[in-house]
Amino acid sequence: MRTYLIDDDKNEVIVDLTRTKVHSSELVEFDYSTIEDNKLIDKKTIFVRQLCGQYFVSENNKKWSKISRQDLPSRMLNVDRVFKVYRGYKPSGLSGGNEGELLTQMPGKIVKINTQVGDTVEPGQTLIILEAMKMENEIKCGVAGTVKAVHVKEGDALDQGVLMIEIESN
Repeated sequence: MRTYLIDDDKNEVIVDLTRTKVHSSELVEFDYSTIEDNKLIDKKTIFVRQLCGQYFVSENNKKWSKISRQDLPSRMLNVDRVFKVYRGYKPSGLSGGNEGELLTQMPGKIVKINTQVGDTVEPGQTLIILEAMKMENEIKCGVAGTVKAVHVKEGDALDQGVLMIEIESN
């Protein structure tokens, strides 16, 4: 799953969860990559273990550190920056287009379109399913409004930066 971390200056860090392996009911292994400015910054494997209701994390499955349970935060602090956290999508106003435009963030194929011209949409509503990097990504609306135009159809193969949907804000 792709997660976008975006600060107030619209700088972003992208975290891609690429593999999850369940070893047991207490131990899960995660592979993830960190991307910043379209460059692969880091690729890591971490292990998360639950023991007696507590959570522990390790990079080598030998030395463990206790962590607090996470309840899917919407903001995250990293040294000197506060990031807003978006799981699986980046709202349209943060994608390089205007506030009511949905642009592709990566090359992919349109699997499903969940809206049509004239529909009323709300922030967070899934408008398109885009298959990219062997994963189905939900493209969600970032503003409340009305769908003004749909520029793609199911089955279309798209490059990065293609305008898919225009939304007129309320």
